[in-house]
Amino acid sequence: MFRKGLRRLTLGALLVVSTAALVAATGGSASGGFVTAQPFTSHDGATPPNACPGFGVNERHYCLVVTTYSNLHKGGAVEVDLTLQNWDQSALTNPSATLTTLNNDLAKLSFIAADPANCSPPTGSSITCSFPNIPGVGSASGPNVTPNTSTVKLYFASATDSATAVHFTASATAKESGNDNTGAANVETQTVSDAAMTFDDNTTDTLNNEDATVVLPKAPYNTPRLHTTLGNAFLDFTSGSPAFIAQFSASSGVPCVLNVSCAGLDFNTDLSGAAGGTFSVGNQILWTADVPANNTNILAVHTYDPVSITPSAPNTLTTAGTKFVNCDGVVFTDFKTNPQANLTLGQTYFVRNAATGGGNTSFQVSATAKGSLINVNGGSSISGSCVRIIGDKPASEVTKACTTTSPPAVPATPPLLCAAKLNNTTVRVYLWDDANGHVGY
Repeated sequence: MFRKGLRRLTLGALLVVSTAALVAATGGSASGGFVTAQPFTSHDGATPPNACPGFGVNERHYCLVVTTYSNLHKGGAVEVDLTLQNWDQSALTNPSATLTTLNNDLAKLSFIAADPANCSPPTGSSITCSFPNIPGVGSASGPNVTPNTSTVKLYFASATDSATAVHFTASATAKESGNDNTGAANVETQTVSDAAMTFDDNTTDTLNNEDATVVLPKAPYNTPRLHTTLGNAFLDFTSGSPAFIAQFSASSGVPCVLNVSCAGLDFNTDLSGAAGGTFSVGNQILWTADVPANNTNILAVHTYDPVSITPSAPNTLTTAGTKFVNCDGVVFTDFKTNPQANLTLGQTYFVRNAATGGGNTSFQVSATAKGSLINVNGGSSISGSCVRIIGDKPASEVTKACTTTSPPAVPATPPLLCAAKLNNTTVRVYLWDDANGHVGY
C-alpha cells in the first residue's frame, strides 16, 4: 500500500525566552508505520492440504492471497485485498474469487467499493469478484519464477461495536487456457481458511496515541479526522483518489534542528500511500495540537518530502521548482550513486544564497548559519528534504484568526500558523500546509 517513503509531521513545544515553539517536521523515510499488512495464502483443499503454488502436485499452480491490515480504527474505513498469482505455464481464464466472513462477521462491516469495480453486491456474508485472464509464465514455471498477478481491493466501513477482529475465508477458481471446453470438472479451487483483520481497540496507551484509517474518495470517508490522546492532537484533510491508508501517531520528546531546541510532543503523520499530487494549495492538510506553553508566539520547523537535487562543484546544488527558495535548511536523505565526502546523510544543514532561475532553485549549504560553504561532488542527482522555519515571518506565515474551537480559514498561500490560549499553561496550535513529510531527529 505504501507507494513512497514515509511522510510524517512532528510537533513539539518549547519556550525560548518569551517564544513558544511548535515544531513540525515532514519528509521521506521507508518505515515507521504501525498498520501492518498481513497476507494469508491459500491451499488446494486436499487432505492433507497442499500449500500453493503446489509444485510437484498435479494441479494448476496458482495462489489466492488475502491481505488484511491490522490496527485500523473502528468506525472508519478498512481494506481487504484479493490477489491471484499465476505460477503456471498456461493462462488462467475466467478467474474469480469470493470473500466470505466467518461467524457472520460481515454484519460488522458495510461494503463501500471495490477497485477495480468488478465485484458483485454482497450476498449474505459473501462478495464475489471477477479478474481478467492472467497470462502464464511459460515453460520457466517453477519456484524461482515471479508469478503474474492481479489484485482487487475491497473497501468497507467498520462498525463501532465491541469486536476486536473480523475473520474471513476466501476461495478462488480458474481454468487454464486450452482446457476451457472440458467443463466445470476442469476448474480447480484455492482456499484461504482464516484471514484475520484486527482493529486498533484503543485499550492501551500505545494504541490511544496511534490512529489510522483508509481514506476513500467518498464521503464521509474522504474527510477523516485522525486523533491521538497525547497532546489532544488531530489530523484533518480531504482525500484524493485512489484510496490510501493514513496514519497518525504521537510520542513525547524530539530533538530539533537549525538551532531550535524543543521538547514535548512528537506527532508522526504517514500519508505515503496517497497518489502524487494529492495534497496541494487546493487540498491542504491541517494539524491541530495542544502544547505546553504560556504564550501564542509559535514557530514551526517543517521538513518536507525528499526531492531530487543535482550537485555541481564546487558548492552549488540545484532542484526543480521554486519552493526550495523558502527553505532554511536541507537534510540529505540519499546520495544514490554520487557519494558526498563532505556531507552526512540525516544531518540538517543551513541553506545559503538560495535563488531561482529558469524554473529551478540553486543554493549552497553550511553546517552553521554563517559557516563556510561546503563543497560538493558534481555529477548525478542525490535526494534531500527542504527544512523550513514557519512563523518567523509573521506578516505572511502567522494569523490570529483562530479560536480554541475553530481553526483559521484555509490560506490562499500556505503554510499558515495560528495559536489560541486554552489556559495559562496550554496553547492550541493549528498548522495549515500543502505538503507533508518525515520526522526524525
